[in-house]
Order: sequence, then structure tokens, then C-alpha cells
Amino acid sequence: MSNYAILFFMNILQIYPTSRALRTVSFKHKEQDGLLPTLMRMDEFEQRSLLIKNKIQVNSMQRILWLQEAAKFDSFSAMNLNRDLIKFFTKSESIFKFFEELSAENVSFNTLRDADAYVEFDEHINIMEQLLHNYEKILTENGFTDKAFIPKLYELNESFLRTYEKIEIHLEGYLSNFELELLDKISSITNLTISYVTSKFNKKMQDRFLKYGIELPNNSYVKFDFSNKTILEEEINNYSIDAKVFSVEERVEQIAFAFTQIEEMVKSGIKAENIVLILPDESFKDQITLFDKQNNLNFAMGYDYSNGRIYKSLKAIYERWKTYNKESKFLLERYGIDVEAVDKVSTSQNIDVKSFFKLLEEFKLLDICFKDSVKKNSNEKDIKCNVRVEEKYLYFIKIFEEHTLTMKEWMFLWLKALDSITIDDVRGGLITVMGVLETRGVSFEGVVIVDFNEGVVPATSSKDQFLNSSVRTFASLPTQNDREALQKQYYKRLLEQASQVSIIYSTSDNKLPSKFLYELGLDKSKSTQAQINLLYENGKELLKDEDFKVENFVASDITWSASRLKTYLECKRKYYYKYIKKIEAKTDDELNEGLFLHSLLEHLYKDKSSYASKGEIDKKINTLLSELLPATDAKTNYRKLLWKEKLKDFTLSQVEHFSRGWKVVEREKEFSSTIGGLKFKGRIDRIDQNDTDTLIIDYKSGSISDANKSKNLENLSDFQMSIYYHMLKNKYQNIELAFMKILEKGELEVITALEEKNELLAEHIIQLKQTSSFMASKCDNLQKCKYCEYTLMCERGEYI
Repeated sequence: MSNYAILFFMNILQIYPTSRALRTVSFKHKEQDGLLPTLMRMDEFEQRSLLIKNKIQVNSMQRILWLQEAAKFDSFSAMNLNRDLIKFFTKSESIFKFFEELSAENVSFNTLRDADAYVEFDEHINIMEQLLHNYEKILTENGFTDKAFIPKLYELNESFLRTYEKIEIHLEGYLSNFELELLDKISSITNLTISYVTSKFNKKMQDRFLKYGIELPNNSYVKFDFSNKTILEEEINNYSIDAKVFSVEERVEQIAFAFTQIEEMVKSGIKAENIVLILPDESFKDQITLFDKQNNLNFAMGYDYSNGRIYKSLKAIYERWKTYNKESKFLLERYGIDVEAVDKVSTSQNIDVKSFFKLLEEFKLLDICFKDSVKKNSNEKDIKCNVRVEEKYLYFIKIFEEHTLTMKEWMFLWLKALDSITIDDVRGGLITVMGVLETRGVSFEGVVIVDFNEGVVPATSSKDQFLNSSVRTFASLPTQNDREALQKQYYKRLLEQASQVSIIYSTSDNKLPSKFLYELGLDKSKSTQAQINLLYENGKELLKDEDFKVENFVASDITWSASRLKTYLECKRKYYYKYIKKIEAKTDDELNEGLFLHSLLEHLYKDKSSYASKGEIDKKINTLLSELLPATDAKTNYRKLLWKEKLKDFTLSQVEHFSRGWKVVEREKEFSSTIGGLKFKGRIDRIDQNDTDTLIIDYKSGSISDANKSKNLENLSDFQMSIYYHMLKNKYQNIELAFMKILEKGELEVITALEEKNELLAEHIIQLKQTSSFMASKCDNLQKCKYCEYTLMCERGEYI
């Protein structure tokens, strides 16, 4: 009987370390016959296995305020920790980490006292013990508890655990003494097995399992029964690491060389989605993103909200309140913030949280959508919405509704709350970029690692503020060496499961390669020079920034297009540069995704108006890719593979579309017409017809949220579909207009609120005919500048 057949008779829970590992396992299970097991992350499993009766776990913000209150005793001053909220906040993280670690490893304060004979150390330990006692008392009085107290408060959630006849844990990494104790208790309730890979880098974990009567063989794949304390399976790990090691001079050169290595891996036959780029220092993603011009990468860690304009504007205001110098004034002016208004704010007066957010709203720096006052705001287009910011906002209001703090303290806390927000990478790149921690439980065929330098791999944590290495060793707490060994195990597992590996490090500023290379047996490296021209292009000379007034403007003398009208409505400065001064954007020799997609689809329906099967349309696309991309170099071959992957779901939806009687009757069709007295022209991507209806289709490879929105239409600038409707309403009957989302399974999204948009278009046309001159001023919405080709000319963009 197969393992999957057994699942029909057993209710099994499988535990993995990361969400990515869960997705990978889930996909593999779906390819097999049988009932799927329940899948869960390790941290979620631990949370659901515990019950804390009559207590609520304190949130990350409130705990800091209560810890600050707990620190109000005389002897705490001996710790030289400032109790001022802002300064205390920065130190609180290390205090909580200290408490949580002692609790998780079941180490008492008495044990720490025995580890060091110095009187000063004993005094500090007494203070920390008093602080913890005071903190626990405050939590109890308010009906809360903290992570540090869970080991002594919890009960097992037996009803949850008994739901499963068997629990299988696929362990990667480290378990604290508390976690081992928890698993041991769980194993007496239901059968619990653990799969683990041993090596010289996780000897400490092997020793911990030995205390429970389980001796694990080293350098092996092991599966053992934690309930019966017996080994079920073991296999020697014979994998070897076959890696190429390269050195470059400058750090940025690693990016170009990494791209080259990825290309070679794709050329060798590895699918793009089976390649990973590992960033030991995840902040390096900001530089790599700048050079990912074709959006080939998918950043698993997302993008930091703190890199956005609103966060930076808030930070600039906070810095101004800290020091009223020229630099802070300049920064405010750069972000278009009224310096005088900022300076008028009283930063020492205590206010409540709602008053704080009201001020942010006045500065138009509250990145949420549901405020009542938004509807009254004449500049509503300036307010952008972010769901995660909204969640933080609601959370913040609830936590601090009874607190009063100074404006500067509120701003500090709000910035800290926003610090943790990341924005998902939704660009669709197939090559994954991640930190090593996220690789737990997954494998890749191709692995490229940058920054493989000493001090970076493995990462060295900051110095422990309370315990030195000797105390940690005495108390059996994890040491710096233990943490480094854990990271080494993650890297080893990742590398030994890959078929191709490229490791890169830089030698700038006398940097050395990581000594870990020698432990892996990779003691030979090749010095190379990256093709740095892959990253940089020649810039254009900036024009002098002036306010341009456009005179003798006659809208009726112009032949308008949807894109021209959109530019005029969004940014008069861009309109001036593009259509009056006729300043062309730099020619991009690289393949433009949107233009190529249109060309490909035009050829696809050149000789056939419909396709009857997916095989037929896939074959035609493969032929067209070879014709339109005739080169055979690695980059072109990679593009072909990417397009095949991106269009696989689109072709299936097209076959279904044609099966409903639709046929392509026009493609890339040019029309012209007069609308409200102005001349318009347009090129319509595609027109389909069946026996009774006509479908006007506009291809989209990106987001259509702005183009097809049905609310806040007064800010609409994209009238493409309204223009198409006016052009075609007298030529075809029963017209319906829709966007076709090519890279989202070819889904059709019908245009919404067309009548309202037609009315708005008519209003804009009237205003255009009445306009004889206008100021070519820059747009107010800096988000529009992000991908504008004239960003540098306007001295706009994230680079400032």
C-alpha cells in the first residue's frame, strides 16, 4: 500500500518550517492520488497546541509602555538605561529578548548568578529579575500575559491534538528546551514523528535529543518516533556540494555577475522558477531592484514600506522636530511639506492618539482610505490607500485610545509601527530572491549567493547587552557560535540539494571571503570582472527647471489620443516635455514587454480568427517566438522560456473563449473620429464578434485598477475605453468593452461605469476647448513620478 493510500485511513498533520515549504509540499501532494494531509507551519502548530486560560497575549506596542512603567523603581538607574519613551523603546527589544530566551531555555536567574562572581553582574541580574516581576504584575492586573510567561502558564490543547492520529514534523533548525518539552508532552497524546538532517553544524540539537533517549547518527537523513523514542529511518547524507566561487572587486559588480550566472543556468536547462538568488544581507535588495529592468526577479521578502514617499515624509517631519537645522528644512522642502506648518506644531504638549492622526491627515500623510473626512477633501487624489497601513492604524487607535503622549513620541511610535510593513512583489518575476532563513524546507536546482564575505556569512548578531559568552555557555544558553552553526546548516542544506551553485563575494574595502567556504571544502575561487555595462546606461542632460507657460493652446488643432489626454490630465509638465517640446525618452534597446506582447498577439491572429485547442495555439506561439526572437544567445532563450511560462494559462482561456462562438475580426485596428468637436485617433488592440454581439478588447499586462475603477471617478485620467466607444458606436451593434488581462490567465474584465466616464470625458473636452493657455506645472501626486521618463528632469523620484 502506498503512503498516499494510507492517508485515506489516517488523519495526519504535517508540520513544515515556512509558508513557502507548505506551498511546495501542497503542490506535490496535489499531483498524487489520495486524501491530502493537513499542512501547518511550525509556529502556528505551537500556538494552536497551547491554551492560556483567562489571559490575553499583550501586543508588541503595549508591552513596551508597560515595561517602561515596570522600570519605575530606584535601583533600575544602575542599568544606565534611559526611561524616556523614545530611548527606552530602542533598548526594550533586547530586554524582551533576554526574558524570552531565559523562559524558553528554562534558565533561572539563580543559574545566571552562579555563572559570574562579579558583584556588579549580580546587581544587574537582581535588577532584571525585579523588572520582570514588576512587568508580570502589571500584566496580571490588566488581564494580559507575555510570551516570556507562557512556559509556566500554558495547558495543552488536547482537543486540537487528538484531532490527529499522527503528527509529522519536518524539522529544520533549532528547538528550545521549552519546545522540546512541549513536543514530548504532545507525543504522549498522539503519535509524533520528526524528520531531521544531521551534520556537524547541528550537534547541539543532536545532544538535546540524546537527553530524551534518542541518539541520532551524524551526517544523515533521519526519521524518528518521538512518542516511542525510536529511529524509524536513517540514510547517510552522501550529497556533495558542487559550487563555483567567484570574487569581484566592487559590491555592485556582484549584481551584474549574478545576472550572468542566472542566464547561464537557464541556458543549461534549469527552469527560471527553480533558480534562487540568496541575499545574506537582505537590504541589498534595494540596489538589486534598481537593476532588475525586465522584472525577472521576485523578491520573496517584499519591499519595505519605509522606502516610500509617505514614510520618508513622516521621517523628515520627525527629524525636523528633533533638530531644527538647515538639513531638516531642506528635506521637508524636498518632499513638498510646508516647513512653517511643521514648525508651528507643539511637540512637547501631550495629546491623544486621535489628535495625532488628525494632524497627519492635515499633512496628507495618513495612508488610509476609510476616513470620513477623505470624502470632503478636495485633493482626494493625493491620498493613497494601503491595507496594511489601515490595519496598523486601527490597531494603533485601539491600543492607545487611553494614552496621551507628546507629538514627537506619537510620531516615533507610528514610524516604528510602519517599519514592519512590507509590500508584496507582484511584478511576476520567476526567479526568487530571498534570505537564507526562508530557504528552510525548500530546495532549488540553481542557487546564486552574493555577499559571501566574512562577517556576512554567517551573519554576526550584535553584542549581547546582558550576558557574555562564558555565562551563556555555563547556563546552556545559545551562544554566538551556536547561532552561526545554525546558519551554516541552512546554507549547507540549500547548497547540497542544488545541481548548480554560484557563490560570489566582493573584495572592496579589504573584505575577505567567508571562512565558511573552507568548511564547505570550497577553497578555490576565481577572480572575475563583471559586465558592469549590463547595469548602467548613459544618462540624459537635465534641463533647467522652470515654470513654463503654454500660450496659444488650441485644442481643436490637435489630434488627440487616449494617452495624450491622460498625460494632459495627470501632469501638465510631462505634457509640455512630450508633446510641445517633443523631448523623446531614451530609446530602450531592451525588449519592451508591452510592445512585444502586442506584436506577438497581432501575429497570433493574423491568419486565424480562432483556435480550437490549446495544443494548436501553443504550437503557433512557439513558432512566433522563434520568428520574433530569432537570436540564440542565452538572454533571448531565457526570454522565450519566460514568455511560454507567462502565456500558458492565457492560451487555455482563449480556447474556452472561442468555444463560446467568438471570432477575432480586427486586430491593431486604427480608427479616427470627432468627439465633442475634437479630433481623436486610436489603435484598438482587438475586436471579437459572435452571431449577435461585438467585444472591444484592450490588452493589459499590468494593473487595471485605475483604468477600470468605478469610484472616485472625478480623478479619472484614463478615458481610453470611452474614446473607443464613441469611435465605434455607429459602426457596430451591441458593443461591449473589456480589458483582457494577458498575464492573469487571459481573464476578461468588462469596463465599469461607462456612462459616468463618458459624461466626464465630455466635461474634459469642453474645458479643453475653452483653454487658450496653461502653466506646465509639475503634478501634485509624486506617485505618478515613480515610473515617469521625465523624473530626473523634474528632480523628482525616490532617489532624492
